Amino acid sequence: MQKKLKLIVIILFMSSIGSSLTITLDKAIDRAIEYNEELLTAKDVVNQAKAGVISARAGFLPKISAQISYTKLAKAPALDMPFTVLEPVIDSTGTWFKIVGFDVMEFQMGENKNYLGRATLQQPLFTWGKILNGYQISKLNVDASKENYRKKENELVFNVTKSFYGILILEKFTKLTEEAYKQTERHIEIIEKRYNEGLASKFDLLRGKVQLANMKPQVIKVKNGLKIANTGFKMLLGLPQDTPIELKGELQYEGTVRETPLQKCIADAKANRPEIKSLFFRKQMAKKALTIAKKSNLPNLAFVGNYDYKKPLYFKNEWGTDWNVTVALQMPIFTGLENFGKLRQAKYQLSQVEHGLNLLKEGIEMEVKVTYLQLEEAKKLVESQEENIAQAKEALEIVEERYKTGIATSLEVMDTQLALTKARTNWLQSLSDCFIAKAKLEKVIGK
Repeated sequence: MQKKLKLIVIILFMSSIGSSLTITLDKAIDRAIEYNEELLTAKDVVNQAKAGVISARAGFLPKISAQISYTKLAKAPALDMPFTVLEPVIDSTGTWFKIVGFDVMEFQMGENKNYLGRATLQQPLFTWGKILNGYQISKLNVDASKENYRKKENELVFNVTKSFYGILILEKFTKLTEEAYKQTERHIEIIEKRYNEGLASKFDLLRGKVQLANMKPQVIKVKNGLKIANTGFKMLLGLPQDTPIELKGELQYEGTVRETPLQKCIADAKANRPEIKSLFFRKQMAKKALTIAKKSNLPNLAFVGNYDYKKPLYFKNEWGTDWNVTVALQMPIFTGLENFGKLRQAKYQLSQVEHGLNLLKEGIEMEVKVTYLQLEEAKKLVESQEENIAQAKEALEIVEERYKTGIATSLEVMDTQLALTKARTNWLQSLSDCFIAKAKLEKVIGK
């Protein structure tokens, strides 16, 4: 927390003095991993799963509980005992007793006020491995959560990389559109000069001004696109929107680098993708759950011990201690088919995970193939557009010289300028596609 506050203070200070925050791709990735809210949520899920391991481990350990109670009875328990009423008789024969009736005598068996302090210890002795399987499920859940975190991290790294290079491309595209706009302005100045000298028609002048006016919205649109891209980039990094930033990176196409063969990429993806690993752990969890469900109707053996401090004690209205121990065997006889239903659920859950794992592998293979082909296509387009730009530049130089001598028309110059701008735009687009496809290939492989 202190580190985050310190960084915010530095950013605000730099903003106040008018400086911009220089960000490289590595710094952007590190920053996003540390502060991105979605990734922090995934980290909380991992920590939650780790806490679940602690809870599951408690099943092996004894549970000790304490109880304090006070009970006030409306009437103390008592035992009624009938007896015969005798009356003494004295006569000449002596003294003897005769029966004159019957009555009932009440013997009190307890007290109206009862106090109890009890400590109870419970320890499972034998559960057919159900506690052990539950503990193993919790550990597998941690592994699956970690892979899900890695998936989120890979997606975040890809999005940051895509946004980073997207901004660099847009910056170049902004300069390109501004340069094309200025180039058209310079050409209109030449047309006006020739028009004043009677060497150009009014149609050429109007045509040039119309084209310049049509280019203005494009320039505005590109600049706005750059602002929007910067906004999204700051959101990914968790930066305040009013923080001025400057990206430091190079747009270099490495056409000579040999890419990993397609089949190797597919094999790496199936071995490394966090989605596959996560689903594999889910499959193991489903198997453990099925094992637990199969043993749900088997008896459990447990030990229970109680230590009491209570009043009354053994029909005496005084404080004293008592204890008892129990070894209990508990077995469900009839649960309304609840256990049977849980067993069916566990079987189908395992089947779903197995089908999902097979489907995921097929989808990943297709995703790798498509991304690989997109990268190959983008590389070829970059190379072809580089050659196209060189030809368009040469063509523009030729037509501008011809226009100065009156051989070429203004329309030919503007069309050639437009062709050069189009070639540069296509090159930037293919370069952007190349960087994005390369980053995506690393993502789909699971790096």
